[in-house]
Parts: sequence; structure tokens; C-alpha cells
Amino acid sequence: MTIKQTRKTPEEIKEEILLHLKRGPLSTKKLSDLLGSNWSTINSYLEELKDRGDVREIYSRENLKIYIRADYPVFYGLPLDEDKLKESLFLLSKIIGRWKIVNGSTITKTPLQKIAVELIKNNSLNVPVVRFHYGKVLTTYMEPEKIQQIVKVYGVKKLNIVDKTIDEEINKHTNIAWLERKKQYESHSDMKLFLLSDYVSYSISKNKIDEPGKILDLFHNFLLEIPTDEKYSLLFKKYHDFISVVNFIFNSDQFNNGSKEEREHYFKEILNTFDSLWQTLTTEFFFNDIEFFIKQDFKEILQFIKDSKLKTYYSEIDEKLSNLLDYKKTLTPKKIDLSEDEKGIIEILLEGANEE
Repeated sequence: MTIKQTRKTPEEIKEEILLHLKRGPLSTKKLSDLLGSNWSTINSYLEELKDRGDVREIYSRENLKIYIRADYPVFYGLPLDEDKLKESLFLLSKIIGRWKIVNGSTITKTPLQKIAVELIKNNSLNVPVVRFHYGKVLTTYMEPEKIQQIVKVYGVKKLNIVDKTIDEEINKHTNIAWLERKKQYESHSDMKLFLLSDYVSYSISKNKIDEPGKILDLFHNFLLEIPTDEKYSLLFKKYHDFISVVNFIFNSDQFNNGSKEEREHYFKEILNTFDSLWQTLTTEFFFNDIEFFIKQDFKEILQFIKDSKLKTYYSEIDEKLSNLLDYKKTLTPKKIDLSEDEKGIIEILLEGANEE
């Protein structure tokens, strides 16, 4: 007697898609192989799930599309090792719960991450930490209010850490994001770049427009801290071009003799360009750090996503540098009044150069 196989309904197939995506991002082709269905059918279901807000498309090129669950709690939707994901969620959920007990309030995202990093560092916990735009963070993230939903879907794996240790660390922190970032930058010896970036953003955003020399010094100090590895060579060049333009602007007649509003405009454009350079550098940091925690069979997807993100950031840098260069063309260098002695020295140097 032949047993008739029950055909799956569209909703059942969609549920299976979401189940497979719990492991991390997958391409439409990979999902069609796993489900034994054709590409176009799975693609249409993915489009429906995307319209419903259940999945996100994180990469698209020609016939290659990569999707992730909308609630997947890893930056950029990257495929973190399952045990590492569950351990990270355990730690974050414990901090959220203990903060509520200790302080009677809901912890915000930045202090949550900074406390987790300190607990990992001080208790030798084997949980992934990466550098990102605002310092060291876990590879996982979430809105503290949604922790129960996330844990229900992805589960946790217990770590060897007691409530007392977590409470002691919580008591060293505040619920103020910028203070928590600054504290981490100052207390970690390998975060000088982050501290310099913070100084730059603070100085410009607070309109310290009468101190261009100090800001230029910060830019130069920042340049000295950029890694010299080959992978950073393009960014290093872009940053060098940026400093060159900023130096010209700061030494122009228009900048030095212009109105306060004009100076503020220049500073705004300079800060926007610096922010794009910073986003690009810290994105490089992030992908370099997280690579060690990604499963081998997902490395190709990791590279696709990395290339896509960096391409977008470099495009932004080029556009903003182009805007600054357009400003530069409208400026004239500040005239420098030389003393008679200085003029004499220059004449001697020029005579020597002509003789050679």
C-alpha cells in the first residue's frame, strides 16, 4: 500500500524557513536546497516574509540574495557560532535582570554592553567581544525590553558567573551612554584611537571654533594611531587626504576672517567627513575581530557582507572628501607677514636652491 505524502502548506514552508534562519543568514539557493523546493518558490515566500517584517535581506547581487531573521540578535546578521550566541544571550539577560533588581529601572543598551565587556574581561569568560563604532561590545545586541522574546527563540547557555559578581560590576556603572563609553576608552589601554575620536567629535560638536590648531593636532595624533597593515592602506590614504584639506581650510583667509556661522559650516562638513572615516575604520575592526567566531561554512557570506558594507562607507568618504575639495577651490591661503630677518633667511635659501 502506497502512503500518500502530505503536501506542505505555504505557511508551513515559511515556518521552516524561519526555523533554518535561526542558525544565521542563508541564501535563497541554500534554503531551497534545504527545503527541497525550487528557487522561485522559496524566493516568493521570502519576499512575503520580508513584507511581513519576519526576515531581512542583508545582501543582494544578481541572483544571490542572503536573508536573516528580523529578530536575529547579532550585528549585521552575521552567523555567530550557536554556543557563543547562547552564552552571550545568557550574560546579557543576567545583566538586564540584575540591573532591574539593583537599580529598580531598565538598563539602556550602552551600559549593558560595557558591563558585559568588563565581566568577560575580569572573569575570563569565553564570550566574543569585538571593537565597533562606540568601543568594545559583544557580537550580540538587543533592546533590553525584548530580552524574553529573544531568549525564547534562541535559548541560552549558562556561564560560570554568580549574581554577586554581576551586582558588584553593575554598581560601578551608570545608565548614561556617553559616560560609559568614555570610561571604557580611558580604562582600556588598547583604545587610544577611540578616545581620540571622542575628543575630536566633542571638540567640534561643542563649537570650539577658536581652537582649530588643537583640533588639527588631534587629527594628526589620530593618523599616527591608524594601523599600518595592508588592509588599512586605502583608509590611511583617504585620511591623509582629509588632513591635507582640513589643514588648507584652517589656514585660509576665508576661514580665519569669516563669520562665526561660516566657521561653524566648515566644522560641520569636516566632522561629517571624519565620522565617515571613523565608521569605516571601526567596521574594519569589527569584521577582523568577529572573523574568529564565525563558522567555516559561513565565511563566504561573511566576506560578501563585509565587502558590501565597506563599499558603501568608502563611497560616502569619497563623496564627502569631494565636497571638502570643492570648498578648498574657493579658498585662498592666509597671507603670512614675515619679519625682515625671516625674509632674509628665505632669500638665502632660495639662492642656494638656484645654485644647485
